[in-house]
Amino acid sequence: MHTTGNLVADTICRTAELGLTITDAADAGTFTIIDADPVAVVDSCPDCREPGVKRDHVQRRLVDLPVVGFPTRLHVRVPRFTCPNTRCTRRIFQPSLACADDRAKLTHRVTRWILQCLAVDRMSVSATAKALGVGWELVNRIAVDAVRDLVYADSAHLDGVRILGVDEHVWKHTRRPGEPSSMVTVLVDLTPLVDGHGPARLIDMRPSAQRRCPENLAAATRPTVP
Repeated sequence: MHTTGNLVADTICRTAELGLTITDAADAGTFTIIDADPVAVVDSCPDCREPGVKRDHVQRRLVDLPVVGFPTRLHVRVPRFTCPNTRCTRRIFQPSLACADDRAKLTHRVTRWILQCLAVDRMSVSATAKALGVGWELVNRIAVDAVRDLVYADSAHLDGVRILGVDEHVWKHTRRPGEPSSMVTVLVDLTPLVDGHGPARLIDMRPSAQRRCPENLAAATRPTVP
């Protein structure tokens, strides 16, 4: 391990945008390991907001962007605190990181990078997973969840749809026994194409629904809000 702790390393790896500063790094063969500390730490209890008392540190491991062609693992040294408020039910807590959701395995920018690789650079899921040093299933789940959030977070994503194109598509040509159907129903907004205002727009892809009428398919694209 070689201690860096300088601006050059943070600039090259762009860890400043993660709210982290590099303290160490190591060549782990097929992986590059980067040790880092949070730049700013919120030490107040998430329940009662009382300032905590530093207890110890834990290491949080995250997948980050590849560095010079090698998968990267961030080892973030996160402080833990005890709550001094005797009326508070929380005894020990650790602050969240700005670069990743709690209990997440990947940084936020890795999710954006995955979408860029798949949608813009036209890389396969397998190639993207290999570049990150993670499994195919994880990359596929992250991409699907992120795209679903992008679409369904906009409550107006179906506004203005007058002409709906429906087609059945085979997304997987081989299927093992017990696996779900390899057919999907593709829903496309043809309104801008027919009106001459722009290209057709992909609305959604749903499990095969050959026996369902178009009205039900259109209704199915609206997620149920609890």
